[in-house]
Amino acid sequence: MPNFQHSTEEISFINSIDCKFPYQDHTRAIALVEQACAISPNAVFAVVDEISRPPLNESISIEFSATLLSLVEQRLSHPLVLSIVGIARKLVLNQSIPVTESVLIMCEVEQFPGQYSALSVAYFACDDVEGIADAEFNRINAVWEGIS
Repeated sequence: MPNFQHSTEEISFINSIDCKFPYQDHTRAIALVEQACAISPNAVFAVVDEISRPPLNESISIEFSATLLSLVEQRLSHPLVLSIVGIARKLVLNQSIPVTESVLIMCEVEQFPGQYSALSVAYFACDDVEGIADAEFNRINAVWEGIS
């Protein structure tokens, strides 16, 4: 049995921004970072995921992405913030990280059960042609769900 619980507010918030983040509405985007910080680290990392991987039909300037990620760093006090925001900064610049780095960061995230959004950022940051990161991602999800 998992030892974490996602609140209804957190789930609702994440669903409200999933592929629907207001990339062009700067005021609303900043307000969503602030709102996420008041909800949970997972909600904040969901915002980071949206910033670093906008849907194909959306775009966000590198400058505004940097502003939002800096706001996350200022507002969120969590052991994963530097690693996850660091990865997000690379993704914003269309850079990937090596699979080995992705796996190491996913292992770091594993120590914080339920941080699915942080896990997602780390997982999608590499070009995993051999399925190594994919296997690690699935293993961590199984551990968190109490399957393994």
